[in-house]
Amino acid sequence: MKRLLLILPLLLTFTITNAQQFKIGIIAGLGITDVAGADLIDNDNDFQKGGFIGGGFVNTKIGQTTQMQLEISFMQKGSQVPPDTLHMNNYYVLNLNYVDVSLMVRQPIHININRKMSDKYGLIFGLTYGNLVYYSFEVQGINYQLNLNSFDASAFIGFYYNFTPNFFFDMRYSNSFITAIKHDGSNSQWYPYYGSWNDGNNMAFELRLGYVFVGGSSAGDNSPSAAPGAPAQ
Repeated sequence: MKRLLLILPLLLTFTITNAQQFKIGIIAGLGITDVAGADLIDNDNDFQKGGFIGGGFVNTKIGQTTQMQLEISFMQKGSQVPPDTLHMNNYYVLNLNYVDVSLMVRQPIHININRKMSDKYGLIFGLTYGNLVYYSFEVQGINYQLNLNSFDASAFIGFYYNFTPNFFFDMRYSNSFITAIKHDGSNSQWYPYYGSWNDGNNMAFELRLGYVFVGGSSAGDNSPSAAPGAPAQ
């Protein structure tokens, strides 16, 4: 955990001294998450757990328009069924807070809009490694213990849009390939797995807003001052 927290300041310092090759920025957003197989009622995935996302990034070009981006962020994940008339005896909330390190590719897409080519859109895909820093599990107002993995690994895919050279948003879907909740007997009371390949994995739909500190030229510029993924004119 301490190593993760040391990485970002070092990257930011290196980036400032190498501003012609790298750009830095901050991100903030919201996630709608679930843990596959965690629903205590019907084992479906309802994505009712919301959470905050915040962090920073460094990116650089790896081709004429393609960029590689490294993000370090805090994200609140988990699963829940809120108390209501249908679930008065089965409501729960599982909070899983991670510090994530993500490595991604940002690839622009040229879209023809009103006979004009737009370069503000693009695809993103990559991998995330997360370190679990806090969790709580409450069923009908009573706290319980779970046997969890201390780290998370997931893949994600999505798209981005550049509002301006310095301001953008991206939307992504992620699914872990290491279970958040371990498949062992200590968890079977609350999470009776039904054999699905995805049971116990973190899933998330995320919306992230980003701001690039370095630069300020046109939205179509792919110089170090442009927003992530913007191609050269």
